[in-house]
Amino acid sequence: ILMYHQISPVPEGQSTFKSGLYVDPLDFEKQMAYLVKKNYRTVSSLEYYNLLKAGKNPSQKTVMLTFDDGVSNQYTTAYPILKKYGLTGVFYIISQRSGINQAQIKEMADGGMDVGSHSAHHPDLTKITDSTTLSSEIISSKYTIQSTINKTVYSFCYPGCGWNSQTLSYVSDAGYYIGVSCGSSIDNYPEHNLVLSRVHVFGDMQSFKNILSGIH
Repeated sequence: ILMYHQISPVPEGQSTFKSGLYVDPLDFEKQMAYLVKKNYRTVSSLEYYNLLKAGKNPSQKTVMLTFDDGVSNQYTTAYPILKKYGLTGVFYIISQRSGINQAQIKEMADGGMDVGSHSAHHPDLTKITDSTTLSSEIISSKYTIQSTINKTVYSFCYPGCGWNSQTLSYVSDAGYYIGVSCGSSIDNYPEHNLVLSRVHVFGDMQSFKNILSGIH
């Protein structure tokens, strides 16, 4: 599972950490073209879950492309590139403060993209103990997005990749099939379906090829 944030040139004056969240659109398109050239299949969260449930490696090289935070350039830049190459992206939307509006989110869902929840307001869920707040962030956000796209939301993305046993129980109770966090491993297993590892993608092609090869 590959993780993206901003598909945009790095603005001036960004910290090293924030700069690392940006992939230039030209680099992003090169990466997508490489996936097509090398016969990779991109899957939705439900398709990924079904692959996990099958308990064996797919016959075709497979990746899930995920995009966090619902920033506007994911709609204006990433989405057209994905469509150009016939690829599927999984977009994790913060339901109460998305940079992509409801009409655009529905357009993307109708256009073959997958939409998941990234909570309602993007708090650190591990620091929340109030059940009402956790329910709003994890469960209500699912139904808000479902009402926007008129499709089932199957996956949840932990804000800041943080989770604990309590947040995990809410994600499970909400009926999500998969939950995604962060990590360095490209290997995922059926019993980890609610805490799947994702690898952060940078702009340079050699780094991208290394990730796909499990060298990073």
